[in-house]
Amino acid sequence: MKTRILLAGLAAGLLLAGVAEARGAKGVFNISLRYVPPENAGESDVLLAPGLSDKPVKLTIADGRAGSDPAVIGESSDDDDKMWPVHASNDVTAWANEVLTKSAADWGIKTADNAPLSLSGKLTSLRLVESNKALGSTYNVEVQVAFALKDSASRTLWEGSAAGDATRYGKSRSEENANEVLTDALKEAFIDLFNTPALQEAWGGKAKPMATAAPAAAPAAPAVSPSELLADLVKLKKQGFTADLLVDYVNQKSLTRALSADDLGKWKNAGMPEEVIKAALNRAKG
Repeated sequence: MKTRILLAGLAAGLLLAGVAEARGAKGVFNISLRYVPPENAGESDVLLAPGLSDKPVKLTIADGRAGSDPAVIGESSDDDDKMWPVHASNDVTAWANEVLTKSAADWGIKTADNAPLSLSGKLTSLRLVESNKALGSTYNVEVQVAFALKDSASRTLWEGSAAGDATRYGKSRSEENANEVLTDALKEAFIDLFNTPALQEAWGGKAKPMATAAPAAAPAAPAVSPSELLADLVKLKKQGFTADLLVDYVNQKSLTRALSADDLGKWKNAGMPEEVIKAALNRAKG
């Protein structure tokens, strides 16, 4: 009898210890990211302009977050209010693409890998914060995405960004609750994105390709003095370069000052052809 009481007490103690340990769990909070279907199936928060549902688009999203560890997606507090990292145990990009494509399907958006339009994006920010409470936890997520719509010639028709956030109360260190709030926040960012009037106009063919920035000009070579240029030309002439090539070389240079009378004498005495000297006279800076 005493043995049974002792075993029962031991079992109860282990059970209580397990509950306390679960409630006061410490360390990294690992989450396997997954898409959580909407609670109200069939309802759409995206209002597409007439005809857009018949225009397929290729949808992709990549990871554009800053930080050395892409697995870190937030932080979690324990009963001592110490913060611990929240890690995704699977690919964040794959999860974001799943939320994007499945949400688009729910909203009546047609997608195709060979579509003439492509809407490609980057997940620029994703932060989950689990705040431990007396009973359970509060989960908050903030998300930011950036997207560009391009045509079949890779010309940009539209580009912009969108944001989403979500808050939910749930169990402490609950992977299920974390996935619910993560999906809600990312979907809200996508709703903000697809409801953008400028995007829908470009999608419907009502926008011209955006002007691309002209390539930056190559930095100008530093100007050289007449004596430095003459020294280079003397070396080239000794190596057998013709006057035409020496003129081309001079035309690629800038001089710190115009040739003086003394310079002209030095250039003539060094055997520089007249056409080379004339080219140098035009290379004075300014």
